[in-house]
Amino acid sequence: MRNINNKGITAIELLVCFIIVSVIVVSLFDLIMSYRNREQIEEINNEVVAFSNNLQKVIQDDLIKGHLVNVTNVGTDGYSATLSFDSPSAYTTTITIKPTEGIISYGRSGNITDYEIPAIADLMLSPDSKIEYLSGANGYLKITIVLTHPNFADETYSFMINCPVNYTY
Repeated sequence: MRNINNKGITAIELLVCFIIVSVIVVSLFDLIMSYRNREQIEEINNEVVAFSNNLQKVIQDDLIKGHLVNVTNVGTDGYSATLSFDSPSAYTTTITIKPTEGIISYGRSGNITDYEIPAIADLMLSPDSKIEYLSGANGYLKITIVLTHPNFADETYSFMINCPVNYTY
């Protein structure tokens, strides 16, 4: 009569268990990396939205509270302009878009602030950004800021600031 030893596992059984555990670990790793990439993209989007909200608030506060009466010195490249206000007292501000430097400068003379785009790899201020002044009886100021990054849906994120010039209320 033979004595059969049923108290252990064979090398084949051990190898199969190792392969099953390896497959599970690899699939979980891919899932975790996918979530991490989504999180990084979301962080980039949040930083860009915070930057645009801050810049829009500063410029729109002047446009709304100051009553824009004139736009002059609009650069031929569409990257700069001087804005004149009459409320509560007359003052001027300048806005300059510098795509090569990634900076948007805005403020009253002597108090101009540089708003640098967030320091994110591959984020750039697009040359498509521009300042337009549509003159006439119903003058209109249009500031378009375009940021580019490979993770954006169509690789661009843009926002516009629009304001009538010398609007009578």
